[in-house]
Amino acid sequence: MIEDLLAQAAAWLDEGQPVAMATVGRIFGSSSQPLGARMIMTTGNRFVGAVSGGCVETDVYETGQVVLREGRPLMLHYRQVENPLIEIGLNCEGQIDVVVEPLDRALLDALRAGGRHVNVTLFTPDRPAAPQIRHARIAPDGPGDSDLPPDVHRDALAALQHDQPHAVSYADGSVALFEPVLPPPTLLIFGAEAIAVPLVRLAQVLGFQTIVTDARPAFATREKHPDADRVLAAWPQAVIDQVGVDDRTYVVSLNHEPRFEDALLRALAGQPIAYFGAIGKRARHLERIERAAQSGFDLSQLPEIHTPIGLDLGGKSPEEIALSILAEIIAVRNGRPGGMLHAATTLPARTERSHTPAK
Repeated sequence: MIEDLLAQAAAWLDEGQPVAMATVGRIFGSSSQPLGARMIMTTGNRFVGAVSGGCVETDVYETGQVVLREGRPLMLHYRQVENPLIEIGLNCEGQIDVVVEPLDRALLDALRAGGRHVNVTLFTPDRPAAPQIRHARIAPDGPGDSDLPPDVHRDALAALQHDQPHAVSYADGSVALFEPVLPPPTLLIFGAEAIAVPLVRLAQVLGFQTIVTDARPAFATREKHPDADRVLAAWPQAVIDQVGVDDRTYVVSLNHEPRFEDALLRALAGQPIAYFGAIGKRARHLERIERAAQSGFDLSQLPEIHTPIGLDLGGKSPEEIALSILAEIIAVRNGRPGGMLHAATTLPARTERSHTPAK
């Protein structure tokens, strides 16, 4: 993760070592690393991170040494090559622009700053030997950066609506890399069941804040869920009132007992959550619909209910079920159907799945 790379950069700077940073600033076609991928380098063949699948890292490192010696940035452009033993380039069918620049304490601190904002790297890829590079930090309610052109500043504010970095090319030949820095997404788990334990651990690896809740005090205890960021013994409405939810909240219901689940559905009505998944077989969902109809509750007030929850991985252990749930959440987060990469047309319908409990 980028935090680990920047922590290593800080350690090297603390030791008095010079540091260079390489950043993937633009991608054409496919790439093994995403926009914003970085390498952090110092002397003595020491580096962390990657900008490709291992194809060009040696060349990037050597360029980083030039940057460290001369104290000025350089631009690199890589494309696919037919014979990587002779040419330096990529194995994948794509091209990348890489910004290589000195990393000082001021830039490092800016990249590590918290709060909701967008990091902007404005560069000129058509001037590889003498690129103009500007960095800015744009907050949604800040005054802006006077050094940025108005159209770049406008696009930076728009980037706050997205999770992922993206690049924009401008008429003057410059390119801006926009990297949103947002609060971590929240995984809100209702039902402190056994599955919640590995679900919390996997979610934290993926950068989620985790909250485990249950209306049964004997289940929602720190002893049972030591890894969760928060453990709350409360009914769903009280939980929602206390922690709040937004479009970066992913809700998982692991307890489909009607008195708890119906309370959860009503608490979530009209809330702008990113995902709602409920465990249980399809028959449970039909019962859910019937109960809502009988009570006059309109299920359209909720987002799509992903049930049976998770991708069909065929697993039955708590760890395997947790993995399938996180896999579906990541697919939803990235706007993907969650099937095999080249078999989207053969995906099975969302019917009963063997990994969901039969209770």
